[in-house]
Amino acid sequence: MRWILNIGSNYLKTIVGMVVVFLLMPFTIHMIGKEMFGLWSLIFSVVGLFGLMDFGFATAAVKYVAERTGAGDTEGRNSILSTLLVIYTCIGVVCLVLVAIVAGPASGFFAISGSQSKIFSEIVWLLGMVIAISFPAGLFKAALIGSGQMNVVNGLELLQLLVNTSLIVWLLSAGYGVRGLAISTATSMLLTSFLLIPAAYRMVPDFHLSWRQFSKERIPELLSFSIYAFIANIAMLLILRIDPVVISMFLPLTAVATYAVAVKVSEYTYLLNKQFSNALMPLVSQSHGKGDKDTVRRVLIDGTRFQMAVALPFIALLYYYAPSIITLWVGHEFDDSVPLLRILLVAVFFSATQLNVANVLGMTGYHRFVAFSMAGSAAINLLLSIVLVQYIGLYGVALATLVAAFSIEMLIIIPRACRTQELSLSAFFMQGIFPSFPAAVPMLATAWLLGALFPADSILIITLEGAVAALVYLVVFVFSGVHEVERLAVMRKFKKRVSAHPPGGV
Repeated sequence: MRWILNIGSNYLKTIVGMVVVFLLMPFTIHMIGKEMFGLWSLIFSVVGLFGLMDFGFATAAVKYVAERTGAGDTEGRNSILSTLLVIYTCIGVVCLVLVAIVAGPASGFFAISGSQSKIFSEIVWLLGMVIAISFPAGLFKAALIGSGQMNVVNGLELLQLLVNTSLIVWLLSAGYGVRGLAISTATSMLLTSFLLIPAAYRMVPDFHLSWRQFSKERIPELLSFSIYAFIANIAMLLILRIDPVVISMFLPLTAVATYAVAVKVSEYTYLLNKQFSNALMPLVSQSHGKGDKDTVRRVLIDGTRFQMAVALPFIALLYYYAPSIITLWVGHEFDDSVPLLRILLVAVFFSATQLNVANVLGMTGYHRFVAFSMAGSAAINLLLSIVLVQYIGLYGVALATLVAAFSIEMLIIIPRACRTQELSLSAFFMQGIFPSFPAAVPMLATAWLLGALFPADSILIITLEGAVAALVYLVVFVFSGVHEVERLAVMRKFKKRVSAHPPGGV
């Protein structure tokens, strides 16, 4: 049940974040103006780069905490976290030095006026200091996630999102401008960092941090994983962010805008689907730490099956409604974004098939393979984009993403995972991926029928029709893609909870 809460809270946090961004952005631009919004976007991008100074240690922390938790090695877990406390403190100090450089002499590299330069420096200092503090505070987050309490972290981050949103509305309405955005962001980040500390001590058994538990011998162990997590993070950053840069080298800015609309929708689709596999990471590490190969193998198959049951209907409905969504959202001038979006959604589908697979590989000792595979995908995407954009324009960039996703993630990562778990490729596809497909047929038929009866001429109608079609998918999948023993187990737990908490009972 804990893992269901983790998955559900992951999706809730992500969906609420998407809705908030969708609603808050027009308000923010209206309150501070287009020029100041551009300055805020520049600051946020620059400050966001400081997050890369994590060097993959956050992922390593989750992995090793989960493994030690699964093995019952509390002392080893606390030693790893204490070692990371020293490392993160050093990273925080280095981060402050870089903040001083960026906010000071390096600020001259940006094309901003004197008054804007002053605001830039002030906000970079403020947010940079908060990020420096958040590095050691991240250990408490890792301790919670590694021990299986991801739902607690998600709850605190959801609180951060709501506090930040409320402060933004209040401070912008009070006339604080872009400084108000910085104050709200810094306040909400600090609040979450400090709340994570008592949560970890309260909910993680025998949790303890001490400078005395620092161990130099553990640093190579941590680096052996974190450096490859860092490579994978950089590769993913390139995959998600490099296409507009390539387009701007060969095509006008109007083409960049057309592609940006398509890539924004596909990116959110990818990130939403990633929440499922992220929630299963600690379970894989704990099982690997206990030497429970059967559970790891089950997560590979069943985790992928349920991952695809979430990803496929969402991607398929976006593909079906793409013309209406684009037109209603940004207007007919972006009609060229529709075929681009559909190509990118197919690429997202291939990526979704290996999200859980890559996590199983990464958490069971094959992190180097995953890192270099992701780097290879990024390289293929970049090189093909540069070549194809010169011949077939924006379609070439989108196709490059599709080719990279299929060739690396479908043809390399999945087969390797099957070999490590002694599972045939055909068995994986039949048990892990194929069960999600039959329910898509009645779902799309329902969407078509509803569209014929009620034309999709507003976002509300699309949302309602999509919800009904998705419900049809869910009902059919429960009987076609969920095993009988799984249905019975869920029903038993549901009945147990109802009997324990009867309506109106005491």
